[in-house]
Amino acid sequence: MRFAPTIFAQLVEPLDRRRFEAIVERFHADAYDKSFGSWEHLMVLIHAQLTNASSLRALETGWNAHANGHYHLGCGAIARSTLADANARRPVEAFAEVLTMVAALTDRSTRAEAKKLLRLIDSTPIPLGKLFDWAKSNGRIRGMKAHVVYDPGRDLPRILDITDANVNDA
Repeated sequence: MRFAPTIFAQLVEPLDRRRFEAIVERFHADAYDKSFGSWEHLMVLIHAQLTNASSLRALETGWNAHANGHYHLGCGAIARSTLADANARRPVEAFAEVLTMVAALTDRSTRAEAKKLLRLIDSTPIPLGKLFDWAKSNGRIRGMKAHVVYDPGRDLPRILDITDANVNDA
């Protein structure tokens, strides 16, 4: 039977595998992983974005359900624990440079629109100690938390929200 690439394979086809491998070498991204390389990790992360996977369990199930289409991508089945370990260990800088490589493939107007969307998000705990009975604890500190969304293009904060210390950053 003649090979026909999947839609997913057609979407990732513009990625230059040699440039990707050079990026992986530069950041030593595959230093601790023997069976789950950076290319496979990237493919799984792209799949997670496209399928809107809400958890590692959902991602594992969705990815492994289409195992027959992974051979030509150079990938195999995954386990949640392997993916969690790779997410914790692999340097983020490697994927950031891959994003730059992909962004260079887009046209000028798309790149300009993407720069408008860039925001920096931070949440900083403000410890108050035991002096304030009303302050809630998040397990580490008792106090408040400042959530800031910063627009680097305009050089100003877009959102500033003060919450209890136990409010999740997301």
